[in-house]
Amino acid sequence: MTDDIERMLTRPLPGDDDARLADLEGGVWRRIEERQAQRSAGQVRLAVMAVALLVGVTNGGVLGQAFKPRPSDIHVFSVSAGLSPMTSFEVGG
Repeated sequence: MTDDIERMLTRPLPGDDDARLADLEGGVWRRIEERQAQRSAGQVRLAVMAVALLVGVTNGGVLGQAFKPRPSDIHVFSVSAGLSPMTSFEVGG
């Protein structure tokens, strides 16, 4: 079995080694550039999401305070300790 391995190692590989290695560096640099582009796209996506969150929270807080609903006329019928007739008798209030 070791003779087969040694024989395979001494035999040259089919094809031209220079042709296979010539495009190796270019392929590596292409993959590096693709990964850098993906990374920068991910950072841009994260920044856009952060800005959208900030705008949403700001608008929700500011506009939520600015447009508070008016108390309705039906508020007279709600349960409130201050409006209870028993408060004048100081019972349970």
